[in-house]
Formats: sequence, structure tokens, C-alpha cells
Amino acid sequence: MLDQQAPADTDRWETVASVIRERRSNLNVDLERPVPREVVDELLALAVLAPNHYRTNPHRFAVITGEARARLGAFAAEVVARLPNANEGMVDRQRNQFMRAPCIIAVASAADPDPIKHFENKYSAAAGVQNILLGATAKGLASYWRSGLAMIDPNVSGPMKEQLGFEPNDEIVAFVNLGYPIGPPNARPTFTPNVRYLDR
Repeated sequence: MLDQQAPADTDRWETVASVIRERRSNLNVDLERPVPREVVDELLALAVLAPNHYRTNPHRFAVITGEARARLGAFAAEVVARLPNANEGMVDRQRNQFMRAPCIIAVASAADPDPIKHFENKYSAAAGVQNILLGATAKGLASYWRSGLAMIDPNVSGPMKEQLGFEPNDEIVAFVNLGYPIGPPNARPTFTPNVRYLDR
């Protein structure tokens, strides 16, 4: 029985491992070619399969396409322009951030009054982002996990969460850019695992 099962396991390993190795951040996308909504729905269905110890269903999504990209970018630019340390470069980055791909998925984790569940919700949402990225790679899409002020500065995250339809206490963990590639990703360094085996 084990011998019959081994080839299937090997095939699955090779498929999963090759997708993981192939996944690369790539902003070289066709801005005129939309990502079909059914593909986005399939990716979000993968995201919610991420490990979720307490089964709190913490994943929250906002899918940004079409004219909403420019509208949200203009809003973010206005918010950032009011910051005491704002400069022209920061404001421009906010204005253009949603225009670099035809589809952006904002991913947030739901708040929980239990601090342990709140902590685990965030990492379940982050694991869901990895599922999206791997699923996108398997679908032939380019993807890019982006962070920014809406994740770290409450003066920006509060207004942006309201615009995205998230609750005030939700925590944004990613903006995922998606599109069909028109060029290869940039080169990246490769790393070997930094590991210590403890056997006794």
C-alpha cells in the first residue's frame, strides 16, 4: 500500500515545491489586462484555508480594480499630505500605489478581544497571503506583496481602513498586486536555511 502511494506523493511534492520556487515578486504586469473576478475568488478561497487554530475566520479582503484604484490613491495621498513629516515623494507614492497593477487585494486580520487570538489572527491572515501568492503563481499571474503606511501609521491606517470597508480594529497585513506578467521579475538573492537541529 505504501509503495503504491509513494509515486503520487512524489508528484505532489514536485508540483508544490516547483510553484514555491517559481514564486517571485514581479511588478512587470500588463496594466490593461484585468484579472478575472472568478480567478480572484479562487485565490481568496485558498487564502481562507490558511491555518487558523481557534477557527476565528479572521481573514478580511477588499479587492481594488478599475477606477477605484485612482480614487483610493488620491485619498491616500490626501491623508499622507496631512502628516507632519510628509514630503512630496511620500505623497506621490501614495497617489500611484494602486496604479501599478490592474488588481490589488487588501488583506486584513480581524481584531479579537483575546490577545492570543488577536495575535494568531494576524499570522493566519499572513499565511493566507502566501496562499494567494502561490495560487497566483500556479495560475500564471505575477504578484507582489506590498506594505506601507496604511499598515504602520494609525493616522493613515484609520482612514484607509474606513475607505476599504474594514473595521477600525482590523489590522492590514498586505496589499497584494496581481496582474498578467509582461516581463520577468528582477533577480533576487538565494538563501540557505539558518537552522539548528536539537536532537537531545
